[in-house]
Amino acid sequence: MQDYFNSKYGMARVKEPKYVLPTSAWRIDNNREILDNEMRVVVKKIHIETTNFRQILLEANDDDEKIKEKIADIVIKRGKLHNPVTDTGGVLYGRVEKIGEKYDNRLGLKEGDEIICTASLTTVPLYIDRITEIDRAYSQIDVEGYAILFDKIPLIKKPDNVPINLFLFMLDESGTLFTVAQNAKAKKNFLVVGNNIMLNLIYGCAIRRVAGDDAKIVCLLDKRMNIYAKGEGLDIFLGKVFSEIHYVNILRPMECIKGFGQDSLFDLSINCADIPGAETINILATKDGGTVVFANLINNYNIALYITEATSKQLKIRCAEGYIEGYQEFDLELATELSEYFERIEFTTTVDTNAQRYSSTKERKLLDNMVRINSMAEDFICESRAMKAVLEEVTAVSKYDCNVFISGPTGVGKEKVANVIQKNSTRKMQPFIKINCAAISPNLIESEFFGYEKGSFTGANLTGKKGYFELADGGTIFLDEVGELQLDIQAKLLRVIQDGEFFRVGGTSPVKTNVRILSATNRDLEKMVEEKLFRRDLYYRLNVFPIRIPSLAERKADIPALIRYFVSKYSQSYGVNRDISDDAIEYLMNRNWKGNIRELENVVQRLLINAKGETILLYDVTKELNQELFGGSGIGTDISYIDDMDEDKLNLVQLVEDYEKSIIKFALEKYGSTRKAARAIGISQTQLVRKKNKYSIGEEKGE
Repeated sequence: MQDYFNSKYGMARVKEPKYVLPTSAWRIDNNREILDNEMRVVVKKIHIETTNFRQILLEANDDDEKIKEKIADIVIKRGKLHNPVTDTGGVLYGRVEKIGEKYDNRLGLKEGDEIICTASLTTVPLYIDRITEIDRAYSQIDVEGYAILFDKIPLIKKPDNVPINLFLFMLDESGTLFTVAQNAKAKKNFLVVGNNIMLNLIYGCAIRRVAGDDAKIVCLLDKRMNIYAKGEGLDIFLGKVFSEIHYVNILRPMECIKGFGQDSLFDLSINCADIPGAETINILATKDGGTVVFANLINNYNIALYITEATSKQLKIRCAEGYIEGYQEFDLELATELSEYFERIEFTTTVDTNAQRYSSTKERKLLDNMVRINSMAEDFICESRAMKAVLEEVTAVSKYDCNVFISGPTGVGKEKVANVIQKNSTRKMQPFIKINCAAISPNLIESEFFGYEKGSFTGANLTGKKGYFELADGGTIFLDEVGELQLDIQAKLLRVIQDGEFFRVGGTSPVKTNVRILSATNRDLEKMVEEKLFRRDLYYRLNVFPIRIPSLAERKADIPALIRYFVSKYSQSYGVNRDISDDAIEYLMNRNWKGNIRELENVVQRLLINAKGETILLYDVTKELNQELFGGSGIGTDISYIDDMDEDKLNLVQLVEDYEKSIIKFALEKYGSTRKAARAIGISQTQLVRKKNKYSIGEEKGE
């Protein structure tokens, strides 16, 4: 049986982890040399699944070279085009180059034949030498490279007289178009909701083809749609397909369905949108007993089920379909019919509607605003370039339901990043369980994670107990300090991720769970993997999308904003009214914050408590941060004596200079060199030498 799977399904190509199919593997072998049961294809064009493509565009800031680099990076790391964020791939078109002697050549292919591989590229070993063109409208790239195809991978010969870009676009919908057409029979009222006019048109055409001219097909298009269509005959084409077209804000579902009365609800509605929130429109606008089909792989299927329960609706809810016998023939017939229309339509990525025009620059501003709003909502200060790049990554990955691995030194705000991801995710209304793996006793960690049955051990709760993974079902778990987990619990955690189930302590029946895992550590997990202290397969499962949070030393531009935020926050908490001087902030910026934000926050709290005046001065800061210089040194650390001085003797400049002189003199006497003294009081050696000369302080004791 093992040999059968190796030959038919490509398991011999799997590198990590072993004993899974190529689709599930983190990395597969894309070596050019083929086995007897394989075929090599020269790849010409790749259609990238639309959600996958959008995520790449967003991460690459819509820059051509960065888009190419991102795609190449995925293929280099994984040996296939399998986006770890969206968990999707695409389909390819190419030319047969070499056929293995034992390859099951069902189509009678020969070298030089042009074929389309309809299996997802999450399965196919792929090598890309060069990307020559990017077609944003069709989510496609022209490439130079090769792919390795196995026996059971579905193929079709390239048909004549059909635009290859349109046909690839339709084939990537797999069996969903065919399913929609089958469900449209004998129905009359239809709704298509989406943010991509091409997808809406194709699904509308599939329905019209089956339902006939007298069917009512309403189209709801998001105003911020990704693709804009124009050209000769477009209005005629849209009129032939749709009875009504409305440009709406999908994120406001109640406004979208405002015109739909009880008598105008739909028999069948299609959700083509990859925007969380659109599912509400389809559920509410579909009549009791009707059918809702989610065409996009990124959808809120679980939320849709909850809405049907909350509204007491009995609906047939279908998700995107995979392989269905006959779907390729249906797609080919539909593509042939539509080709003459699509050839006269120009699709662009400049978004435009009658109501509003968006340029790519404006969309970028919207994203920037969203980043700022999200970060402010989480008290996440973002002023430096380094953190802006991190926040863009965080915003991009939030809505994709993949595991995220957050790394960085202690105190940089890894938990706050997890909060931002969760609150901007599709699971934001579901449980969010935070676990400090280092704080749980090794003897209790299994029962804490997975719960236990009643009477499973001495002292157990008489009714049993639910663990974190059961409590978080449908939501998100944050595993802080994940590097502290012992190997035995790592194995059990891997099972939960792979199988979506676990056993309670003392239990015999598996418990199902569906959670998104955010994990964090300040340890070097890659090194721990090499030292066999952390499981490699678990590391890959957790590290689907890595985010590294830089230290404060790498993001000094954030320090002033962080200080002012903490001063404001804790002034309110402590019932005081204080601010901080610019020179005090400048001094704090030049400190080496080994504890990063957490250390800075603690220092600001102490300054608010210990400062004497309404403004935190440089004096207060240097006193707080250089305790060793003041303890028993004889330096006048208490400035309350000023209260007893005559008004005409008060001179701020002179007081500050006297104080500064005493600090420098003491530091030089204690540390013996300008280099060590400068480091101790937080200034450069050059600054210290200049001030030493200014105050005519005697020669230090030597270097």
